[in-house]
Amino acid sequence: MSKDIDVPGGPVTEQLSPEEVAERTRAAVGYNYEFEDKYVVSREKIREFANASQLLDPVHHDVEAARAAGYADIVAPPIMFSLIGIIAHRPLFENAIVGYGRRPVMQTEQKAHFHAPIVAGMILTTHVHFDSFRQVAGVDLIMTRNEISDQDGNHLVTSWTTLAGRSGEDEDAAFVSAMEKVMMYGAS
Repeated sequence: MSKDIDVPGGPVTEQLSPEEVAERTRAAVGYNYEFEDKYVVSREKIREFANASQLLDPVHHDVEAARAAGYADIVAPPIMFSLIGIIAHRPLFENAIVGYGRRPVMQTEQKAHFHAPIVAGMILTTHVHFDSFRQVAGVDLIMTRNEISDQDGNHLVTSWTTLAGRSGEDEDAAFVSAMEKVMMYGAS
């Protein structure tokens, strides 16, 4: 991640008003970075993800089956890129889109263009882009784009995610408690 990006508004040291949250979020459109951690794609993680997704195709589980199908190693399920995106988005919400705290922010849409399959042994780099922000009927709509490439710079996936939240909504203690039990707060 680039350390020299000047985030609009500087660091947040106090609770922001709903108007300040929306203003800072709007000003951060265009913020982008290369996520500093690489994601190493392991066979074990692919198999876990395939099992959790109930994908039984041998190319996700068996090296020889994947090689017979023309791949260098077992193939990640297509939706596995979303895990990589969740991890890479953390700095976006820590550095640019600030002030939501643990107010509800939900994914409302995701699109992806697959350029090439992700296979075991790849080391992935993710470039995160904050493309747009708008408010509609009291809802903040945040559009991000991720560009995922392998260790050789080959482009693998471009994904677009729309998130919806309310900068003007106070944290609901019951909601936060429930979400901490089911969401990936602090997960990596």
